[in-house]
Parts: sequence; structure tokens; C-alpha cells
Amino acid sequence: ESGAACISVLTDQKYFHGDINDLMTAKENVNIPILRKDFILDESQIIQSKLIGADCILLIVACLSKVQFNELVEISRQLNIEILVEVHDRKELDIALESNCKIIGINNRNLKTFDVSIETSMDLCDFIKDDDVIVISESGIKDLGTIKMLNSKNINTFLIGESLIKSNNPRSLLKKLVG
Repeated sequence: ESGAACISVLTDQKYFHGDINDLMTAKENVNIPILRKDFILDESQIIQSKLIGADCILLIVACLSKVQFNELVEISRQLNIEILVEVHDRKELDIALESNCKIIGINNRNLKTFDVSIETSMDLCDFIKDDDVIVISESGIKDLGTIKMLNSKNINTFLIGESLIKSNNPRSLLKKLVG
């Protein structure tokens, strides 16, 4: 209702206290794509994602070997489930691009320090030459100024979580960010 193009649902229980039932509830109540945001590490999780109604899964390059990543990409393609590939640096971006992935999320949060720098998206997007690749800036999207700065680098898609969760009025904030 507030303009989201997709809903990202945390299903990881151990670290984020998510649940696959949250994804199934979201799927039953909206008509937009649902992303399963979890640490996908094996084929069974992709099959489960398809069965519970996820339209897209998150593959975090930093959590996988290159061989694992490529195997999971292939399985996802066979099951016709979209992939959002999350990268944090140039090496991970190159792995995603070599696999011909078309939705690449650049996470602005350093997984070691948890510091957030929008410059990560600003810098890495320069290495994506394929116009068919959708670049998503992840983490640190708080206001229209940040969005406009990213727009200047042709980044027009965002994964916004923390700002909405911490907001007293997430509906209003999302409408403002989307509008």
C-alpha cells in the first residue's frame, strides 16, 4: 500500500528470529514478489523456498565458495526462482557478474565491522557495464538525500529494512522514500 515493489522477509531463525511462516503469511496477503532473506547454503533451502512461495532468494557471495555459489545459481535457474546476489566488494561482484546474474545487491554494510558506507554502492556500480543488470543498494538507505545520491549513479532500486523497522511510522516513511 505504501509503494514497495517487493517485500523482503527474514526467515533465518538463528540470527534474525525470522520464520518461514512469516514469508507464507506475506505471500497470502500481497500481490507483489516476495524475497526470502536467509543464509541459503544448500539445495534443500532453494526447494523449500519455492514450496513456501518465495519468488526470489538471497545468495550472499561472502557465505559461499565460488563452486557452491555457481551450483546454487544453477539449481535456482532450474527451479525458476529469481536470485538476488549480495556482494560487498569487487571480488564478490566479479563472481556475480561471471555467473550472468541479473539482480545484484550491493550491501553497504561491512559484515566484519557492521559499519555502513553508501560509497560501497557508489564505487562498485561503476564496474557493472551490463544495462540488463538491476543494481540494488542495500543498507543505509534512510532518506531522500541518500536515494538522490544513489540515483546520480543510476542506482534506482533499494532494499530498505532497518530504517523502516526503526521508524515510528514505516508506512509514511516508505511513501516518502518511494514518492
